[in-house]
Amino acid sequence: MPNTSPIISILTDFGERDGYVGTMKGVMLNIVPNAQLIDISHEIQPQNIQQAASILADVYTYFPSHTVHLVVVDPGVGSTRQPIAVETHRGRFVAPDNGVLSGVIRSEESWKAVLLNNQEYWLPTQSNTFHGRDIFSPCAAHLANGASLEELGTPLDNLTMLKLVALAISQHAIKGEVTRIDHFGNVLTNIKVLKWIDTNTLELTPEYDNESQIMQISADKAQVTAGWHTMEGIHRTYSEVPVGNKIALVGSGGELEIAMNQGNAAESTAIKVGDPVTIQLSS
Repeated sequence: MPNTSPIISILTDFGERDGYVGTMKGVMLNIVPNAQLIDISHEIQPQNIQQAASILADVYTYFPSHTVHLVVVDPGVGSTRQPIAVETHRGRFVAPDNGVLSGVIRSEESWKAVLLNNQEYWLPTQSNTFHGRDIFSPCAAHLANGASLEELGTPLDNLTMLKLVALAISQHAIKGEVTRIDHFGNVLTNIKVLKWIDTNTLELTPEYDNESQIMQISADKAQVTAGWHTMEGIHRTYSEVPVGNKIALVGSGGELEIAMNQGNAAESTAIKVGDPVTIQLSS
């Protein structure tokens, strides 16, 4: 691409202990030596496709539109799951077809995809257990180096999508669930997108739902429950409660978040991914 430096972001569940990520970087730099390789995270919970999909959807729009996003969270490696590449107006993506791109696909108005079946863009030999090195990394590098999507394989019309858990919304309550827990123990939910429209009023536009569902919430009168725990009000910052206290607030991605000021909310509350969360609305 003229006048742009190739950028490849990398998101995996490989951790930092072993040489897997470094090996993939070496493969890519052999193909496109001037690439900027950006680590999104390598601390995805092993095989947690939902967590990876959520993090990717949160971050990819902040990258330049010519970025290639390499995602290797691949519990089905070596099985019949397919390696794919996807192109949108806001980036290109190389990943297994296991639902890890669900958030991206739902957020984009248009996209096109190919099956990565042109072996000219793979490493010469492939293992059955490390497609991140042998298929995904070289394909991502070739995309960043100027190859078109069509050169890498044949078109795909349908992709695997993770099931979307819809919110249950009434005039008295909004019910969702915990989707992930971050490094700090903050509990993130699928009650999003929340936006402050004045000092005490939140507007909820349920993600991917019909616009008629948009509603307003009085933040100071709302009551948030998760497990056996109840929090009064929805806040802007962690410091609005004393150190060690639990708090419900709007997270950086616009989601309802349950946290603890200078503490680990998930550990202290034993709240887990999949647990129900409810905002009780004032009458």
